[in-house]
Amino acid sequence: MKHETKNRSGLKLVIQVDEPENPKGLVFIMHGMSGFKEQYHIVAFKEAFLENNYRVVRFDATNALGESDGDMMNVTYDNYISDLEDVIEWARSQVWFQQPFALCGHSMGAQSTAWYAAHHPEEVSLLVPMAPPINYELYSATMDKNELREWRSNGFKLSNSRSKPGITKQVGWGVVESIKKFDLLPFANRLSMPVLDIVGSEDEPCPPAHQEIFMNHVGSEDKKLVVVPGLEHSYRNASTGRADDGLDTIKDTLKEWLSDRS
Repeated sequence: MKHETKNRSGLKLVIQVDEPENPKGLVFIMHGMSGFKEQYHIVAFKEAFLENNYRVVRFDATNALGESDGDMMNVTYDNYISDLEDVIEWARSQVWFQQPFALCGHSMGAQSTAWYAAHHPEEVSLLVPMAPPINYELYSATMDKNELREWRSNGFKLSNSRSKPGITKQVGWGVVESIKKFDLLPFANRLSMPVLDIVGSEDEPCPPAHQEIFMNHVGSEDKKLVVVPGLEHSYRNASTGRADDGLDTIKDTLKEWLSDRS
């Protein structure tokens, strides 16, 4: 079922709630920068949780490519984290809300869910932060220095969307500045719940080496990093560009991990 609410800035948030026959848990799933709730990998995450009897709440963050309001020129880590907080607050008023709940996200959505879990560990039963940017230093180190300098000079970066062909993304520089405020490493020891991170071996912006650094800081004794050969950041095959070549591996890995903790 689809719902609409307003975030703290008065922008429309569009939320999708999917239910299994016998829901036993609750999870919030968040897409990455310039993403949307129907992206192929977000849907794969949803299916893995549904098949483990979780009620699934997906939503389009503002300033992204989904149905919610906003403009990608204005995207920041601040707005992603506050949107997650606002959706969770909206869910508290629903009859089906339960706590502790699970959190799952990809990329910028993974960073947001990890940040929330580190600051509210008592609310979170398990965490699935898929390939999050860790901090400014690590994130910026993966980028071409000329590209980074041009992005800052222009105030925005242009690129074509692969998830929505024909759409040109114009992402503001503010998103790069904003990550400086949200370094995950100093707080990762607070993540005491089970944690799963799945990353492609060919992930360039959030490579396996960076995920190892993050997971080494995670405080949980039940934590697992899975590196899937041949996949890039959004789990496309790095050689073919196809989105389906490794998606079953991602879904099955998540599904099995959840089953072991049910």
